[in-house]
Amino acid sequence: MAGKLTSDMLKDLTVTNVMEMVVDEQFPIVMQKFPGACCCTQCLSDIKALALNNLKPHYVSSDRGNLFERINTSDMMVKVDVLRAMTEAAEKVTRNPRHE
Repeated sequence: MAGKLTSDMLKDLTVTNVMEMVVDEQFPIVMQKFPGACCCTQCLSDIKALALNNLKPHYVSSDRGNLFERINTSDMMVKVDVLRAMTEAAEKVTRNPRHE
């Protein structure tokens, strides 16, 4: 499809950071270790953003690519990296919460 790229075409593009899904899956596990942490939307968003900023993203653009990356992210080292990044983020936000 040669031609002019428009902003409407860009709106229809879908990419997914598989690491974000892994972070979401591990969120309850990590937050159990921080019973005194603020769980307002802002603080939880800060934890997620900090963790994702410290992880290498793994973007996919199709369901087939998503499945392939999900298999790769099931590797124990990936989960260890995610848990480490999330724990560090939760510690930081717990020390300096930004309540809504």
